[in-house]
Amino acid sequence: MLFRGIPVGFIGLLILIVVYSCTSEEAILAPEDRGGIVEILERGSLNKDEVVSRMNELDGSTLAKYDVDFFALTYRTQYMGKPIDSRGLIIVPKGVEIANLLMYTHGTELPSEILGANDISPSNYKGEIDKNRDVRNMGLGWASAGFVVFMPDYIGYGITIGTDHPYMYMEEMFVSNMDGLLAAKEFILNKTDMIYDNRLFLAGWSQGGAASLSTHRFVQEQYPAEFNVLGSSHLAGPHNFERFHNDKMGRAGEEVLIMPIFSWAVYSINKFSELKRPTDQLYNYPVFDQMSSILTPSSDPALVFKSHFRTNVLNGNDSAYQTVLRRNSNHEGWRPVGKVILHHGDDDQIVPYYNSEDARNGILEAGGEVEFYTYPGGGHTSELGNFILNTTNEFNLLK
Repeated sequence: MLFRGIPVGFIGLLILIVVYSCTSEEAILAPEDRGGIVEILERGSLNKDEVVSRMNELDGSTLAKYDVDFFALTYRTQYMGKPIDSRGLIIVPKGVEIANLLMYTHGTELPSEILGANDISPSNYKGEIDKNRDVRNMGLGWASAGFVVFMPDYIGYGITIGTDHPYMYMEEMFVSNMDGLLAAKEFILNKTDMIYDNRLFLAGWSQGGAASLSTHRFVQEQYPAEFNVLGSSHLAGPHNFERFHNDKMGRAGEEVLIMPIFSWAVYSINKFSELKRPTDQLYNYPVFDQMSSILTPSSDPALVFKSHFRTNVLNGNDSAYQTVLRRNSNHEGWRPVGKVILHHGDDDQIVPYYNSEDARNGILEAGGEVEFYTYPGGGHTSELGNFILNTTNEFNLLK
């Protein structure tokens, strides 16, 4: 989800430790090509009954058909233009002849070992019954339903923890996620007996929902020979990021619930885009990395951000920043090849419902095929079970 509700004060007590905390592993000799597999680690196996016992967002028996094996894939990618290795989890159903590859991109998690980032990194999952809700429900559920599921950790988590995560900046997120997809394809072709014809499904929730929709766009524009996107499914993603951003930035004098992670998004967009402005031009307090951007002194945007920065963004005078915001919004301006399925609770207080409304309208206007599931009274975290079940049904029809 976008925010776990960790008190800002608690983060403050930990910041001096967290800022400099990271894990290190011995360097692994990696291939030069992006998307190449560096290492495969066996993580475990579960039969379908064990899969069901680990799913708590819905009755998993409605989905589970196959036993599963799962592996951590280390693969070569790049970060801000330089080589780096990252990881993801690939979950493979047993007894399936044709591979239907599905990538799931997870929602926001604070990038700190002390706050549990290692427990939510998909590649660290080893079959536990109480860790990593997204792996246990989405990953295991869809794999046991017959899909080969790939779940990237993201840069900034797993073996790259301690590296600034390109939070909410879709172009940079796509680089490592795309390379993970290429590694997953290589795994299917070389390490399984399944037939694979480039079919791809995409799904995500919250931050991951925006990532999955943007991945649909970027894959069909940049990698049409590698993958054929048959469908994508997105729960509560901030698809109209420009509107979402300006909505939060414009609430001067108000308490913005998600201010710590909104501030993180502003920091990330500035760092990973072409903007790269000194942070003292943006913030009213010292910001020197992602964790300090999260440690906001207030939930009021007028107290967090410089007045001239806010004013110029909101009145349209900051054309360079506005260009980046629009480029980071994928609710319109392209025609999807393959079906888009949107999901949103209409009482979502974290990522407003209008994001999926705008995406539906933009995709329809472009001539795309879209299905929109509205969950009356649903919030940001309450509809995971419906999302999993409805996504499964939709994707099964597209196989």
